[in-house]
Amino acid sequence: MKKLYLLLIIILSGIFLNLQAQPSHYNSSADGTPNSFPFNIAGGKMVQGIIPPGTLINPTPAPAGNITKYYVRIASTGPLGPATYTDFKILFAQSSMTVFSGSFYPGAMDTVYSRASVTLTAAGGSWLEFVLDHPFAYNPAQSLIVQIGHCGVTGTYTGYSIAQTVVTGYMRRTYSTAGCPFAYGGQQEREINCGITLGAATTPNYTLKLATPGVNTTYVQVPFVSSMVGFGNNITIEAWVKPGGTTTAATILNKGVSSFDYQLGVSYTTMLPFFRAGGTIATCPFPIQAGVWQHLAAVSNGSTVTFYLNGVAGTPVTAACVLGSSSNEMRIGRGNSDAGSGNLDEIRVWSVARTGPEILANMCNKWVPNNTAGLKAKWHFDSTYVDSVSGWNGTPMGTAGFDTMTFCPIATNISGNGAIIPEKYSLSQNYPNPFNPTTNIKFAIPKNGYVEIKIYDILGKEISTLVSDPYMAGEYIVGFNASKLSSGVYFYRIVVNDFVQTRKMMVLK
Repeated sequence: MKKLYLLLIIILSGIFLNLQAQPSHYNSSADGTPNSFPFNIAGGKMVQGIIPPGTLINPTPAPAGNITKYYVRIASTGPLGPATYTDFKILFAQSSMTVFSGSFYPGAMDTVYSRASVTLTAAGGSWLEFVLDHPFAYNPAQSLIVQIGHCGVTGTYTGYSIAQTVVTGYMRRTYSTAGCPFAYGGQQEREINCGITLGAATTPNYTLKLATPGVNTTYVQVPFVSSMVGFGNNITIEAWVKPGGTTTAATILNKGVSSFDYQLGVSYTTMLPFFRAGGTIATCPFPIQAGVWQHLAAVSNGSTVTFYLNGVAGTPVTAACVLGSSSNEMRIGRGNSDAGSGNLDEIRVWSVARTGPEILANMCNKWVPNNTAGLKAKWHFDSTYVDSVSGWNGTPMGTAGFDTMTFCPIATNISGNGAIIPEKYSLSQNYPNPFNPTTNIKFAIPKNGYVEIKIYDILGKEISTLVSDPYMAGEYIVGFNASKLSSGVYFYRIVVNDFVQTRKMMVLK
């Protein structure tokens, strides 16, 4: 009987062991030389790691795909948690770099996991699993840059370690000093033992759903934080909008309540979009439609306001808009008392006056990196009200909830069309060519991937990086401004997944 009981324990233990979280591809599950950063510092800590190409090889090499889960290996020395972390975030990037050189990773990173508070628990010798907030397009030919950080922890957070591998001569791990904001603390010849799970991007694209017709008790309330003001007079507000009807207002975003520090909305009588700063109102020269998804952007530089509908600019409106600086809250889907209605998605606030090509380049790119210059806030509304950039997190009021849509929902040949999946990769000849000073470059990708488009001179010297972002499958056009270049022949080159192509263009001044 004892032998049978022991056999059952062994069998059940094996079953439970197999049910543990397991990555589809990982570099190592050995303890190696463990270190407990960043999880064990009470006041907060951040670590960055480089996972170079050709290392996520167990049990098979990782192919190109969408990362849906990320794992770190907890060493067998002891369990983690339950430990509760504040402002816990994981950020990803991809790059050709394979070592750190005395500083944090300098490029843009995408926040793939963000929690104001999260409790973590993991057994020793197991994988600590994180289900990402959105898929990340992975290119196995590049290094995966991973950043993990938090701003405080309570509970059981000592007595365990993260498995690491010593890589002599290769600085593949950096870390911060204690506390937030993070400051560079040092680097080591170590590689974090970690893993990923690749899968299709099957999670629905959620949108914010407001009452139709609108009521001023249904909206998203966002408490004031100091970073909501102080932009100077440059601002861009953009969003995907689907107004609920022509009988009620369709406020998109208002900072300041009755002071209207800055507001983007749509008139319910004319369906004309408007931008407001204090008592100054600039009205868009063209209307939008009710019940139809459209991309709307308003760009104010303090003297003019330019509206863009699906990436197409209207005639600039002269308006001396001075942004307010009150400590009043922000409201999504409500102005002061005027309501919003219908659906909103991918709202972004920028502290810069964005250009037309910049809006076009990212209009259908869902995952704009958080540290893109001038980006102050973005709400994906993928079943949360979290702003992944500055922490302008909201609370739903009334019946505010979620709906779904296909991203990108419009069909257009001038920016991005994620609704039409091309059959093959392509990089088209820029148009116009020759040009002065602007031209458009069209590309198509049949699979999600990290796209890089770089500009080179005739000697092969890199001039600029035009695109360096993950893109969903689709067709896109990105603008290029050569106003700072001399006349001559230049080359542009695309790298995405296994596709590489170069074309020639000419600047003629």
